[in-house]
Amino acid sequence: MEIKHIATPIKGLNLYLNKVVSDPRGSYCDMAPGGTDNPLYADGIKHIHASIATHKFVPRGGHYHFRLKENFFTLSGTALWYFYDFDKNSPTYGQGYSVVLGYDKLGLDLGIPEYTIDRGAAAQIMISPGVYHVYFPLTDAETVVAGTGSLDYDAEDYDRTKVEDVPGAMESFERVKAALLKIESKGEAEERMESIMEQEKPAKITQKIKAIIPAAKNNQQRPFSYNMNKHLIPLGGRPMIFYPIESLVDAGFSEIGIIVGERDSDLRKVVGDGSRWGITIEYIVQKELMGLGSAVMSAKEYVGEDPFIVYLGDNVAKCDLISIINRYFDEKMNAMLMLAKVNKPQRFGVPEIQNGEIVRVEERPMHPRSEFAVAGIYIYDSNAFRAMEEIDLSDRGQYEISDIHNYYINSDLKLGFEEISKWWKDRGNPEDLLEGNKFILENFVFAKGENRIDGEVIGNAKIDGRVVIGRGSRVTGKSLLRGPLVIGEGCLIKDSYVGPYTSIGSGSEINNTEIEHSLIMNGVNIYTDKKIVNSIIGNNVSITSGEDNLPKGKQVIVGENSSIKW
Repeated sequence: MEIKHIATPIKGLNLYLNKVVSDPRGSYCDMAPGGTDNPLYADGIKHIHASIATHKFVPRGGHYHFRLKENFFTLSGTALWYFYDFDKNSPTYGQGYSVVLGYDKLGLDLGIPEYTIDRGAAAQIMISPGVYHVYFPLTDAETVVAGTGSLDYDAEDYDRTKVEDVPGAMESFERVKAALLKIESKGEAEERMESIMEQEKPAKITQKIKAIIPAAKNNQQRPFSYNMNKHLIPLGGRPMIFYPIESLVDAGFSEIGIIVGERDSDLRKVVGDGSRWGITIEYIVQKELMGLGSAVMSAKEYVGEDPFIVYLGDNVAKCDLISIINRYFDEKMNAMLMLAKVNKPQRFGVPEIQNGEIVRVEERPMHPRSEFAVAGIYIYDSNAFRAMEEIDLSDRGQYEISDIHNYYINSDLKLGFEEISKWWKDRGNPEDLLEGNKFILENFVFAKGENRIDGEVIGNAKIDGRVVIGRGSRVTGKSLLRGPLVIGEGCLIKDSYVGPYTSIGSGSEINNTEIEHSLIMNGVNIYTDKKIVNSIIGNNVSITSGEDNLPKGKQVIVGENSSIKW
């Protein structure tokens, strides 16, 4: 019997959709495909129970276990389930997740996944210890949930935290309830669809503002940036510059200026004219590659007298740009900086903050005066260009962006800031790319928690967790993919283990190999029984076993500034 795994952003929480077979007598669904050999029941079944919710919108359940694993099956009704990871040893500790499960397709369109029996599937939930779960019935029908437990009933194995005290639970429910009541108040099916379309639209930026992305080629990210613009290095299976572009597009920008060097033809070719995002991209040439300050100055004609946002092309942030930009206008700022707490501020521009105001920004200080870094998103008015006319080259021979910030401070112009919690920047070290790849996989590729399998998974190959498999790719043999990970288009993965936080570029072949926490670019061929970890492998690289070669030994062909550990 077919079963489809739906990954979630919480470790130890998995959804499964079991295929339903229907005929005039009714429907049949195997709740344990494979019987007791099914890994869902590896710990056995010690008791079976049922939970029946009879009142719409009244929460049912509301607990987590310290030891017991549970499996739930929706038998009737439709409910909003909310989960929260209370396990302090879990990598997803403190994360919440919402999903609608049941027999009625509600069409709420709130960004919450919805799985229903009328799609030919029965919803199943596997919950590990430490994951809080509660469900809110959303229809008048009784919601009946059957469950199995891996241990005998033990009253001491429950934590019954009130649902009101679980972060995000009531907020998620109230949002769904309000949308559902709005739909139901119409009554007719035609009006229901109209109501969905008329739900409150996202906020918009209130005033005119331009957007630029500095992305000129440099050799900062060695050895990869010798032959390619570092902004094209793939993270999560896509060029890193795509993420800043899409953040601006999501905020409502229809025109973006990208700052490039005179020879950056590859970036123009890959990014294109913006039509893939439904926007217009104009390329601005930075003739002198002398720091971010000179990049900003090169955009003077493009920007004109309008305020503008600078979003560095080697930065990725998860934040509400619309609210941030509107705050800039509402508080009549001249400039605004994004700040993020970091472990080593010495590597960044660091703000000194007194009485809630930035009084100085110091570039890469030996003794930082705060735990914040100035993240790579800035909003300026035209005073930024006046600053560039007055500042001098730094000891590094660059026009530092920090000097522009200090110009605003020293000129008594209003410089505000906003703290963001999720931010990554490439600082030119290979380790940064691995960190960036992980950041993208966690925050963007699987933002909605679902797999996307456009290729083939053949035979005994298995998938565990959140996985993307591109078109034309095949996973075969005794392969195991354990996400989060991304496999590009036209790849072959055979008899291999690909572990978490790995991206494999298009046209690559991985055979009889174990890889995890690695960034593999396009056209790579790997055929070795040696395990590969924490590695970055560039385009068209071949790694094969040399055990059968004579004389014995390792054959290495390595370019400048490379690193080998074995």
